[in-house]
Amino acid sequence: MNIFQTFIFKSFLRPFFLTFSIVMLILLMQFLWKYIDDLIGKGLDFIIVLELLFYSTITLIPIALPLSVLLASMMLVGGLAERSEITAINSLGQPYIYILKPLLICSIIIGATSFLISNYSIPYANLKATTLMYDIMKKKLSINIKEKVFFSDIEGYSIRIEKKDQNGLMEDIIIYDYSEKKGVNRIFIANNANISINEINNELNIQLFDGEIFNEKKENRHSYILKTRFDQYNLNLDLTSFRMERSEANRFNNKAKALNIKKLKIGLDSLDIQQKKYMHEILYKLQIDIDERYTDNKTILKHKNKLQINDLKKIERKMNFNTLKINKFSVELQRKYTLAVACIIMLIIGSSFGAIIQKSGFGLPVIFSIILFLLYHIISITGEKMVKKNVLDPTIGMWGSTIIMIIIGILLVIIANNKKINQLK
Repeated sequence: MNIFQTFIFKSFLRPFFLTFSIVMLILLMQFLWKYIDDLIGKGLDFIIVLELLFYSTITLIPIALPLSVLLASMMLVGGLAERSEITAINSLGQPYIYILKPLLICSIIIGATSFLISNYSIPYANLKATTLMYDIMKKKLSINIKEKVFFSDIEGYSIRIEKKDQNGLMEDIIIYDYSEKKGVNRIFIANNANISINEINNELNIQLFDGEIFNEKKENRHSYILKTRFDQYNLNLDLTSFRMERSEANRFNNKAKALNIKKLKIGLDSLDIQQKKYMHEILYKLQIDIDERYTDNKTILKHKNKLQINDLKKIERKMNFNTLKINKFSVELQRKYTLAVACIIMLIIGSSFGAIIQKSGFGLPVIFSIILFLLYHIISITGEKMVKKNVLDPTIGMWGSTIIMIIIGILLVIIANNKKINQLK
């Protein structure tokens, strides 16, 4: 590359990293908004939240790259066109493609980076993020006992308080104990109580003051209530269900999103073999012995045909489930390629559109970038859903949006090139 092309290359990087940071922030905020209800109120450690955000950020990179390339290229080339620099280059006999060369090199590098991240980093990040979200959603809400409301999140107990002060001292407390799962076994009523959490034993310590215990007893088919008064009584409740237990990572390692290209291909081969086995089973079930056709016992034959139909329906259900799994694996396999190619296509579209509109900054380029990317994203998501529903072939469904964008890109390059030629005339 000469001095001018090096200048174009370097000039592209600044708006690219700026737009990439903004897009990543928006996508991350969208992720938090989606799962905010599952995260709030569970008393999660800050390090757990950071870990989740870190893995989620990695999974969002290949989605953010095409939009960042589109916006950055549109801003850069739009600025060059606005300042008539492209016209000056064309007047020297250099075609519009001359400007695209350094940008194409840059987009190929970005596309290759996207592919490597999709193949090596994202499967691991998806695995860790999925496992972490599973553990978070499984964890109960943190202890938050409100006034005049029954708190029943602790297994086997239900707690109600009338009033509590800023120091944690509670008044008029009632505790129902049904831990033995035979109805309410005991009822604790106290005038005052103090609650604290024992982090070492993972217990909720309740100190009850000036109260009574009502305990149901059964003897010889008769039941009676035993009433016991106390000045102070300590009740320890297990909080194991409130602690976040970390699952093993291999719990979700067979999910399509947690696999790289090599493992996806191995998985697809295994699923194809399984599909062929189901086909052989169907063919075997459909084979009817000639002697059975001419049997005189119609009842036996009719019963056997019913069993055969039921077996065929079971195999059909297995085949349908297997087909859906094949489609999921195919979608994830094709996605790794399409998002990488999208970086190159978006650069061609963005730079050509920038040359046409001749505007820089965050005005028109942002509006047109969002419209074009939404068009690409909607077509892509629609194709993906149709593949998963077994309506479209995985290759057509996943590459349809890319093919449409390639056609748009070629048309825009022709329009941009012709516009510059007409300006010279």
